[in-house]
Amino acid sequence: MKVLRTISLVLAVAVLSASQVTIPDTAPGRLLRGWLDTFNAGEVEGRTKFIRDHYSEAVLHGIPPEGMARRGMEFRDDVGGGFDLHAITESTATEIKAVLQQKSGFGWASIGIKVDLAKPSIISALELDQMPTPDDVRPAREDEAALIKDVDQLTTKLTNEDRFSGVVLIAKNGKSLLAKAYGYSDREKKLANNIDTKFRIGSMNKMFTSVAIAQLVQQGKLKYTDTLAQVLPDYPNKEVAQKITIHHLLTHTSGLGDYFSDSFDQKKGTLRDLKDYLPFFVNEPLQFEPGKGWAYSNAGMLVAGLVVEKVSGQDYFDYVRQNVYKPAGMKDSDSYEKTKPQPNQSKGYMKENGRWVSNYETLPLMGSSAGGGDSTAPDLLRFADALQNHKLVNAELTNMITTGKVEVRPHIKYAYGFEDRTEDGKRVVGHGGGAPGMNGDLRIYWDSGYTVVVLSNFSPPVADQLDGYIRERIKL
Repeated sequence: MKVLRTISLVLAVAVLSASQVTIPDTAPGRLLRGWLDTFNAGEVEGRTKFIRDHYSEAVLHGIPPEGMARRGMEFRDDVGGGFDLHAITESTATEIKAVLQQKSGFGWASIGIKVDLAKPSIISALELDQMPTPDDVRPAREDEAALIKDVDQLTTKLTNEDRFSGVVLIAKNGKSLLAKAYGYSDREKKLANNIDTKFRIGSMNKMFTSVAIAQLVQQGKLKYTDTLAQVLPDYPNKEVAQKITIHHLLTHTSGLGDYFSDSFDQKKGTLRDLKDYLPFFVNEPLQFEPGKGWAYSNAGMLVAGLVVEKVSGQDYFDYVRQNVYKPAGMKDSDSYEKTKPQPNQSKGYMKENGRWVSNYETLPLMGSSAGGGDSTAPDLLRFADALQNHKLVNAELTNMITTGKVEVRPHIKYAYGFEDRTEDGKRVVGHGGGAPGMNGDLRIYWDSGYTVVVLSNFSPPVADQLDGYIRERIKL
């Protein structure tokens, strides 16, 4: 039996042998050591005990310790079996911050642990976020030939280890440099993915919703300063409708939350129209006053889709087919009902007890304006090209919807349905998406002409990780 060290042990100095980084002998430091030891050990029982003994209610968020431990063990698989400690970046009597490297070898995270001196054995706040590779170990940027070889070798390795399944596409000025499929679209039937395989793209649909809104703005039918009360006079929550603008919806600054809940899970198989989602959030209190905070909001993007319907007079899905997909040449993109499988459509797989299983039961009937549709890597390249060449909206509005408005992390701002990231002073625009059995990223290197698409029918974060790997090595 492995002995799990927690803060009840008296440690003069705690050192992780894998990296030889000294963890300060403080209350937060000992909790960090316990967090890492129990996470890396991979034992649900030990992890559950640590969480039960040391997590505050605020950190648990109502999740039972064992449930949180099991989720953590699934995440542990995603990062290659745990984390190595790379550096301590901040340490006080009540807080510690550190940089962690995934044992997978290509992914980094920051962790922050806070305690209250009145209860030093309890974690009062815990933050774990993805982060770029630290500057002290940042890889060199590669020329095209080296990059393509490097990425293909890594993706092949991940596929052989059963950690990736999907498509990777790297293009410059619209011309593909790498366009290759890996793994299976259907594991049971051993059907291989191909470059035109359709993948569910999660929140990447938010970009299409943003473009739809911009088209209506361009036509003079809508303004970003319009309130919901002006645009959706029948919106059920009249008080909220007076406060929220189109700008708020598209930047996640509306204060609206999410529609995922137990009641959503019970009814998700019957949701067809956007209005069907309203009961799951419309009467919930705002998380903050509109414009006074930032919180990723699927509900906000759902309402943006209702705005498209009201102003255009069309069903949201019909509007996007005719006004986004068609002019961009996207022939293999749509929101399909899950009960109607499409030709060359991948099946999604998520990890359960260490095995890949179907994600079918987690899916709603179909996607929405917030996400959940299908696309292909070539179609997303066509979308990127159409956007940059102003085939969807004019240059002024293209610049408006892709330019960051609200800083959400260092070097990352959220625009209107797009992320605007700064890499070595250069802009990278796009959006990712992820849910059980689906993960994808589109990144448009606005200043250098590159476009990168990574799509997977595996759960996050594998596509995000590959995208990050490419982003740190591509020449800007």
